[in-house]
Amino acid sequence: SDCSLGVFGVGAIGKEILKRAAGFGMTLHGVDAVPRRDDELGIDIREPERTEEMLSLCDYVVIAAPHTPRTQGLFGQKLLRHMRPSGVLINIGRGAIVPLDDLTAALKAGELRGAALDVCEQEPLPADHPLWMMENVLITPHVAAASPRVAERHLETLLDNVRRFVAGEPLRNVVNKAEWY
Repeated sequence: SDCSLGVFGVGAIGKEILKRAAGFGMTLHGVDAVPRRDDELGIDIREPERTEEMLSLCDYVVIAAPHTPRTQGLFGQKLLRHMRPSGVLINIGRGAIVPLDDLTAALKAGELRGAALDVCEQEPLPADHPLWMMENVLITPHVAAASPRVAERHLETLLDNVRRFVAGEPLRNVVNKAEWY
């Protein structure tokens, strides 16, 4: 409860992460391509240009953003240096957002306390990669979304969109190809 959590990418997944952190009494911060006031969370979601500011305020930072031309390699050396030395970086978004060489260097230099990676820039992560040997790094095999209910939720969304299409209503989860998501 005395820690702060920042989420980079406050879409549906990022918002759920913040809701759960709120239940533990954490101080919440968020950055998203669509800055806004979130009254349910009681916070202002910052614009991406304020990512450095958010990083400096957080004990834990979760990346839950999509891979786009704007996020490719974004969490490199420059941004990582804005995190607290006691900070932990958690990436459940896309591996391409965090250059592994920069993350490895920051961890070796003690610029970060740790990292938890469900996704990596290169998958599978080579067996000889130094991150495997670091005691302050947790690596999972791209399973953060795993749930016995995933197929059920996907089918529910598909059927809802079919109903909406037939009724001439707006569809849910429409992809914006220009934004890559």
